[in-house]
Amino acid sequence: LNILFCFGAPKSGTTYLQMLLDRHPEISCPSEHQLEFFIKKISEILDQYNQVLRIIDQRTARQGARLFTGEDMDRLFVEVVKAAARRGAGAKDVRWYGLNDNGISNRIEAFMTLFPAARFVCIVRDPRSIAVSSWHHNLRVEDDFLRRAKDMPSWAANIGDMWKSVMECVVGAGNKHPGRLRLIRYEDLRTAPVETLEPVFEYLDVERSDELIRRLLSETSIDRFSQNPFFRKGAIDDWKEELPPEGVKAIESRAGELMARFGYQPHHLRRFTS
Repeated sequence: LNILFCFGAPKSGTTYLQMLLDRHPEISCPSEHQLEFFIKKISEILDQYNQVLRIIDQRTARQGARLFTGEDMDRLFVEVVKAAARRGAGAKDVRWYGLNDNGISNRIEAFMTLFPAARFVCIVRDPRSIAVSSWHHNLRVEDDFLRRAKDMPSWAANIGDMWKSVMECVVGAGNKHPGRLRLIRYEDLRTAPVETLEPVFEYLDVERSDELIRRLLSETSIDRFSQNPFFRKGAIDDWKEELPPEGVKAIESRAGELMARFGYQPHHLRRFTS
C-alpha cells in the first residue's frame, strides 16, 4: 500500500493542498484526519487490557501475564492508518493512498520510521499570514478565544513559537531521510500553481500534464468555496495590512532565521520606520 501523508502547520493551506491531491485520478486524500486520537486511545486500551491480564493471572495459575508492549502499539497503529487510507480512497483505484493530518508535523520522525515506504508532502506558509488567518478562524469557532489569545500581537508570538517548532521538526526529519519529503510553499501554490504542483506529481510519479493540473486547479478554485466560512481569503500577504507591527516583530524575533530560509524576509524594521 503506497501511503502519502499531507500536512503542515495549522492554517498553512493544507486543506487546499489536500483537495488538489484528492482530485488527481491517481491519488486519494480525503478531508483531515486526527491520528493523534488513535495514538492516545490505542495506548490507553493496551494499558487497560494489560491490567486485565494481570488480574486474571493472579486469579488463576499465576504463570505470569504476557503483556502488550510499545511494539504492539506501533503495529496496531500502523494497521489503523492503513485502514484509514484504504477507506479514504473508497472505490477509487489509486496509486497513492493519502491522509491529511497537520498533527504529523510534530511527529514526522516517528511517522517516517513507522512507514518507511511512505511519501510526505508538507505545505509551508509565512507565519505572519498564519497568525492573521488563525486569528480570524479562531474568533469564528471559539467563543472564549480572546480570553486565551489576549490580543493579536500576543497571538502572533504564540504562532511564531509554534511555526518555528513545527518547521524545525520537519526540516530535521527531511534532512535525516532524504528523498522522502517534498516541501512546497503556499505562496507559490497560489501564484504559480502549475509550476508548483508539477514537481510534486513528478515526486509521486503520477500524471503531471499541464492540462490535468489546470483542470485540478479549476475544480478546487477557492472561489468555488466562497460560501464556506472555513475559507476566508486565501490571500498571501494580508498580514501586511492586518498584523500590527508588534505582532510582526514578535514572530520575526522568534522565527526570523528559519523564515529567511524559506524566503520570508523580515519586514518589521521597514514598518517601524515608515
